[in-house]
Amino acid sequence: MRATRYAALRRCARGCASVRRRAQLLALEPSLSIEPLRGNVETRLRKRGERGLDAVVLAACGLDRLGLAGEIGLRFAPEQLLPEAGQGALALQVRVGEEELVAAADDVETRRRVEAEREVVFAIGGGCLAPVAAHHDGETLTALVADEDGAWIERRSGDDPAALAAELTALAQN
Repeated sequence: MRATRYAALRRCARGCASVRRRAQLLALEPSLSIEPLRGNVETRLRKRGERGLDAVVLAACGLDRLGLAGEIGLRFAPEQLLPEAGQGALALQVRVGEEELVAAADDVETRRRVEAEREVVFAIGGGCLAPVAAHHDGETLTALVADEDGAWIERRSGDDPAALAAELTALAQN
């Protein structure tokens, strides 16, 4: 089954490795049954068939980069499923003093957005095992925190990572 709309996924068995994605999916549709999946992309796609899953929720940017865009049946917009901070951005690491080797590959705007996303997630205390997300579209920074079961989710937007983090942290503590 190739879902072209989110509503079609309600009838599907699905797998997901991300606590952040799982919480957001359950907030969108609490009746979903989501099976945890682990492994690299190829392993997760293989498990889709082995376990009889109709869908596996993965980062589209990763599938695109691996030449597996044909596996994508539905792309979620950030308004539906907020991505991990820095999702889709590449980082190049070099030895100290050799930064000029990668300077031409640096995109200042992308770096600005990723740094803002990472700042808000770090300030909240999030990470890959927490249902915390952030996305900067070039104009607005949006972040969210949620319960793992998606029963409680808060999303806020603004331009100050520290202020967003403080607001979401306060909401999470209440």
